[in-house]
Amino acid sequence: MLILSKTFIFKKNNLLIIMLIVMLPVFLFSEVRYLSEEEYKDLSKNEALKYWEELENEMMMLQIREADARNCVTKDEVRIVELNQKIQEVEEEYDNLYNALLTALGGLSHSQIVEFQNQLDEIKAKLDYYGRMPDSELYKNNKEILAFIDKYNEMKDQKAAKIPEFALEFKEIDRRVSKLRDDLKGAKPPYYEDTHVVVKGEYLWKISGYKHIYNDPVKWGIIYRANRDQIKDPDLIYPDQVFKIPRGLPTTWRVYRGECLWTISSYPEIYNDPFKWPQIYRANTDQIKDPDLIYPNQILQIPRD
Repeated sequence: MLILSKTFIFKKNNLLIIMLIVMLPVFLFSEVRYLSEEEYKDLSKNEALKYWEELENEMMMLQIREADARNCVTKDEVRIVELNQKIQEVEEEYDNLYNALLTALGGLSHSQIVEFQNQLDEIKAKLDYYGRMPDSELYKNNKEILAFIDKYNEMKDQKAAKIPEFALEFKEIDRRVSKLRDDLKGAKPPYYEDTHVVVKGEYLWKISGYKHIYNDPVKWGIIYRANRDQIKDPDLIYPDQVFKIPRGLPTTWRVYRGECLWTISSYPEIYNDPFKWPQIYRANTDQIKDPDLIYPNQILQIPRD
């Protein structure tokens, strides 16, 4: 019976300890409502004792929090010192690698790097300028823009372009240049004209066969018809002559001596089919009274689907 009593007492004491552990945070973190002097005077003795007990508990809670905070500050200060040391080590390693890279690139100077950065800034400003252009202006400045893109690509071959700090800038500029190329292609009208300067040894058949012209020598007649104002004999062309190179399909046609609707309709730049001549006739009945009678310098409309 005595043994049972001791066991019971032991269990009872353990239960009280567990309850205190569970309830302690409630006491420690419960908020105390501070009383005014008048409110305190109205308290009974027991109420006053309870109020002081609450104040003591709050004080103990604040002391614990302060100790924890000081401990955290100490740990953080040690961690900050460690991190600063690592940052310094990384910066020193970066500087060593950076200087080694500059040496490998031929010993670029700081002023050269600054100058290269200025060139990149000019490229970005120019991209902003072209980006605000309407399609008509983009096409009008086609050659200038292509020359600008070529210049940028040449910049990428410079030694300074290999420096890592420019990598992100090049990535962004490459994206914008690619978009500019797409915008330039989209700005081309259905029909436009390039130019070609004749060099010694060239003839219309040869020019037409160039891959960047028509890649087909049989189409030499397109060049001839577009330049009849300066080509009297298609077998005779001369160095330094500047020829118009038609691109796309024209929507108008200036009649030349000796042409008829059948002939015009047969041209590859028109319909490549002489039997389609009635389409031209119907589109121009306001100035063609007889389809067998058309005259030099008439401007005919060429219908397109």
